Order: sequence, then structure tokens, then C-alpha cells
Amino acid sequence: MKSTTDTPAVRPFTYDSAPLDKSKPEIRRLELFPSPDRSAPLTGHILVSTLPTTPGRGHTQSTATDSLSYTALSYTWGKDPTTTHSIFVVGSKIAHGNQAKQPELVNVQSRLAITKNLHITLVHLRDEREKVVLWIDQVCINQEDGTEKGAQVQLMGRIYAEARQVLVWLGPEEDGSDEVMDAWRVIGQDARNLEMEKYYTLEKWPALSKMIYDPDLEDALTQEYQNMLERAMNVLIPLIRDGRLWKWFCRPWFGRAWVVQEFCLCDNTILVCGKKRLDPKLVFLAQQIHGFSIGRFGSKTYLQRGVSMEQLNELSGEPTSSLFTCRQRRRNFDRAARAQDEPRHGAEGEPRHGAEGEPRHGAKGESRSGARGDQLHALLKKLYVEHSVEATEHRDRIYSLLALAVDTNGENALDIRPDYTDMGNDEKTARILTDAARQMITHPTSGRIDILCCTQFPKTPGRDGRLADYLPSWVPDWRSNLQGPYYKINETTETHTFAACGDYLDVQPVFSADPRALGLRGFIVDVIEMVSQSEPLAWTGDFDAAIILDYFSWINTFVDISLAKATPEAEGAYPSRERMAEARWRVPIADLYGSRGNWSKGSYMSRAPPKAEQYHKQAVEALQFILECATLSIEEQSTRFAEFGWEEKSGNQQTGADYRHSLSNATNKRPFLTQNGHVGIASGETKAGDMVVIFCGGRIPFILRPLGQPKDKFAFIGEAYCDGIMDGEFAREGRLQDLFLF
Repeated sequence: MKSTTDTPAVRPFTYDSAPLDKSKPEIRRLELFPSPDRSAPLTGHILVSTLPTTPGRGHTQSTATDSLSYTALSYTWGKDPTTTHSIFVVGSKIAHGNQAKQPELVNVQSRLAITKNLHITLVHLRDEREKVVLWIDQVCINQEDGTEKGAQVQLMGRIYAEARQVLVWLGPEEDGSDEVMDAWRVIGQDARNLEMEKYYTLEKWPALSKMIYDPDLEDALTQEYQNMLERAMNVLIPLIRDGRLWKWFCRPWFGRAWVVQEFCLCDNTILVCGKKRLDPKLVFLAQQIHGFSIGRFGSKTYLQRGVSMEQLNELSGEPTSSLFTCRQRRRNFDRAARAQDEPRHGAEGEPRHGAEGEPRHGAKGESRSGARGDQLHALLKKLYVEHSVEATEHRDRIYSLLALAVDTNGENALDIRPDYTDMGNDEKTARILTDAARQMITHPTSGRIDILCCTQFPKTPGRDGRLADYLPSWVPDWRSNLQGPYYKINETTETHTFAACGDYLDVQPVFSADPRALGLRGFIVDVIEMVSQSEPLAWTGDFDAAIILDYFSWINTFVDISLAKATPEAEGAYPSRERMAEARWRVPIADLYGSRGNWSKGSYMSRAPPKAEQYHKQAVEALQFILECATLSIEEQSTRFAEFGWEEKSGNQQTGADYRHSLSNATNKRPFLTQNGHVGIASGETKAGDMVVIFCGGRIPFILRPLGQPKDKFAFIGEAYCDGIMDGEFAREGRLQDLFLF
């Protein structure tokens, strides 16, 4: 878009004056001239250079070259995309390759239009005395050339990894941001001085946890940690109380899709907010301490000092946790990969090998040292499940993560290449999303059925309102705030709870010539006969007592019908009537029972134990009591609470609190009953006549809707919990079929 301030005196900049050789990994850079005057126009050169022939694994001081030294900028374009400001380009230097020959200088002054937000950023970052060489997407990529943009986006991972430094521009100083940056620095340095980072291993973490949550105050080091927690609390409470901390988290940079890879790929990354600069590791440590302090002293301490529960709940969902996790995993992965790329020798000068003489290689997405990076599916879930992240172009919700994902480069990589032709065309975007989903589900070494858990309805309308129409039913749209799946597990540290697919643990794709179809091998378990007529469970706490009790009632009704179906001649869907009756307390929580934990420790979920039957009864009693009290006056409520013994029962964990918390597994689900008597819960869109299926490679079942003839064509509806088949019972006896999703 052209600048609104162009005049005939200075012609608009054209990228033809700094062309890129498409046969080489060439990039442009901006050489920004210095000025002590903040009001002076921005001026500089455009440089054209070639990235190193051999890609690096993140910049280090030892690999930097003066001929290609630059700082990569991570920022946001701003809400207003119009280019109302300018950089005066006084010449273009073209130095193909990294050879030390004198570059060609084209002395032609022109005006390169930029957004207001970038102008503010560059004014803050411009040095008073020295030139600054920057890579900036808005300046260094011709945004009007879809072909060039696609090629440059493919290089962006290398651009940020090879940078001497990455500057993250959070914005000018405002809303008390200086005080927040100072707080992060002080608290983070406090943690670093106590060498807290050395405890971030599986072996040492329990020792840190004990010093935090179960302190021996006679131990000198433990006392230092406790003092640190208290100091951090004293620093942060005023910032929480008056909203300064939350406003810092609400800065637009944290909500953009592209910033994730920009933040994660370079060791030397600096956060810049106004005139303050900060190592992000200190922010990470400070936030850890913040969580520890709430867990240690309890929310009650914060409430007594003027912090509201709403403010604490806001902070529990702050946007940086997944960002720092991605960065830490990627930096560890790159450091381990660099180490394994270097020659390593044993005592006799022979290369080190594994136990059988084979070179030591890690699993997919893992270095030989065991350091894991994130695959594309994991990054997509971290960004878009229960998080709000924006991207101007919907396809960028995938493209922005390609350079960061460890399964999109190298051998056996996903073959997803940025395509910026037909921008704004929802049909083209749908094809891009479909291809990406198909690859992630069916890839021969990393295919995952659980991608389907992120397919939820209604889907986003897209730019011209037709994206949902063009997307096949099985393809996720990767919009913001997708609901998390009910079955969540960290495969690196936890053992799987469910295996509905039995021994068929690998995805088995089936070819289809239809580009919209996904063919998979699997089992048709049963046809759904009845579905709850109530709205899907919208669990937000005990104040939904009537809704939850109605939810329990539907499940009890379906279990009663299932029991009636089971006769001595036909036992039905379960091995025994006793096991069938267990559905009353297993189904409501998807057979996953969890502890609420606390703000910093989080929650855990495991298979519901036999005692969950008792906890279910306690939960029903507590919910009935809450429902009764809702009709009483405040005075009457006080009397009834005393008569019921709520405080005593709560203290003795006799109100089914953890069971009630576990009902979050059923959010937006409704109970169903199958023709053979299986009881379960499924997506709110589920209807009678839909089918429960298990795909090869699927730990949980899904719901499909028949599309008529032929009988193997289905629409995808959503994930499900189906009692009695979650351990492979049906997969051991059922018949594999080809199933085609459209």
C-alpha cells in the first residue's frame, strides 16, 4: 500500500532497485542511519545479501560473520495497516554472497512507506551515533509480491536463527511498564543468584518443590528461597492490585501468531519496552517465582492485601507461559543439535556410538541427547487451544510456526510450503488447511489421530465468510480459543490412560482420489440411539448445580435403559451388570478423576479409582444442597450451612470437590446411549443415528455422521468418551473397515 504522504519530489521506493536472486537464499536488510534527533526523518540503505550456504542452528558468537551481521526485529504492525509514515532510502547496496568485495551502491533517494507502529519502533531503536542493521519483514519483504513473500517466509526461520540478536519490541513506556520491567529484572536476578535454573531437571525438581512447598526452615538454603518468595510477593502485589502487571501482559505483541518463532529461534533475544531492555530468561524465572509465591502463601494472602480473585484468575491465564515453554524447548533442542553436529570422540579417538555400535539418534523431534523440540501439532495446540492469538492472514496461523516446528525440516519432514497466492481467497485457504491437517494425521512416522480433537464447530467464517463452507468437516480451522480435548497427556513424562484402538497404535491411512476426503482404517462400534435433550454441559462451577444435576439425571436414565437391554441371553455392551452400573460415576467425568491442585502446581488427571463412586455421591449431595440454598435468604443460608455441616465436610473432603472439578472434562459434551447399550458423552452436535468409531492410532473414540451411499462416507462430528471400549475391548473383536471423512 502506498504512503499517504508521498510527494513528487521523492519518488516511491520500488523493490526492483534491490532485487533478490530467487536461485539463492538472498535477503534484504535495512541499514538505519543514526540521529540524535528523535523528530528527524528515518533514513537508510537497503542491503541485499546471501544467507550462509549451510544453515545454522541458532546464532552463536563463534559463527557470526561481519558481512552478514544484523539484528532481527520482532514487533507488531499495529491495528492500522495503512502506511502513513516513511523511511527515506538514500541508496541500495547489493552484495551478493558474503565475499568481501565492495558492494554496488545505487544512489537514488526514494520513500519506502511503513506503518505508524513501525515508525514508532524504529525511532525508539535508532542509535544516536552508529548505524544499525536490521531485518524487518515489513521493509525487507515485498508484501505485494505473493511469490516473493512465500519464498522469504520459508527463509524466516534461518533469518531469525542466524541473526546476531533479536529485539522484541513490546511498545513504548506506558501504563507503568517501566516498573513491571524493573520487577521482572529484580525477581529474576534474585532467582538466578540462587541458581534456581539448575533444579530444572527431572532429578532435581523434587528438591526445589520441597524447598518451596514443604520447607525445612532450619535449612539455610531453604530459608533463602522462602525469603525470595516473600520479597517477590511484596514487589508484585502493588503491580497486580492497580492493574499494571495485567496491562503489560495485554500488550499486542503477546497476541500475534508470528512472534512465537521470532522469539524462540535466537539465543541472543532481548525484550525491549520503552527504554528498558531485559533478558527474557529473567522474566521466565520471575514468573516462576510469582507462581511459586501464590502456591506457597495462598490466594488468601493476596486477597487480604487488596488483590481481587478476578485479578488472580486473569494472571493464571496470562499469555506468556506457553511462549516461554516453546522457547526453552527449542533452545535446548538447538543447543543439543549443535553439540551433536560437532565431532565427538571416545577415548581412542573413535566416534561415540550406541549400545549396539549404531550412532546415537533421538526419536523424531528429539536430539541424540534427548532434548525435545515441539512438532507442528504441539505448537498449534499451544497457540490456539484456550488462547487468543491473531493473524492477519488465516493461513499464517500455520505458516508462522513452520520454522519453529522440528518436524517441518530435514528428513521425513512434513511437506508444507508457504503459499501466498490468491490472498484473501477462502477456498484457497481451505485447501492449505486441509493439506496441512492431512499431513499431520497421516504422516508415516509422526501421524496423529488426535489432531481431530481440534476440529470443532461452528468453524470460523474466514475473510469472505466462506471458509467454513469450503473446509471438509474433519479439518481444524485453528481459530483462537479452541476447547482443549478432554483427554490430555504429556507423552514425554506420562503413561497413556486410554487405548481404545487396542494394539492398532499406528494410523492406517487409506487412499482417496477426492482432495477433500480423509481415508482411515478403523472400527464402527455402534449407532447412537438416544442423546440428551438438554443443552451441552457448560461447566463453570458449582453455581450451575441445576445444570449438572440434570446432566447426571440423563446419564442415570441411559444406564437404566442399558441395564434393561442386558438379559441373560444378551449381556449387552458390558461384561457384567456390575461394570455397567459403574457408568453412573465413570461417564460424567469421562473416567478421568483429577485434583484441582493450585495456581502454580496445576492439575492432574488419572483413571477414576473405585472410590470415585463415593465421591460422585458426595458431589450429588453437595450440588443438591447448593441448589436448595439458592432459593433461601442470606440468613436462612447461614442456618442451613451450619445444619448441613458444610465447613466441616469441606475440611474433611466430603463434598466431592475434586469430582466436581473433574466435570470440566465434560464441558460442551452431552450424554448418549448406543443401540447395544454403551453410555458415553460426546460433542454437543451429536445426534441419534450418528456412529461411534475408533480409528487405528486413536486413543479415544470419535463420532461420525453417515452421508448416505456409499456407506463408507461420513461427516466428522467430534471426540467422544464411550464407556466400556476405552481399553481396546472392541478393537480386539471388531472388524477393521475403510472409513472416508468428507
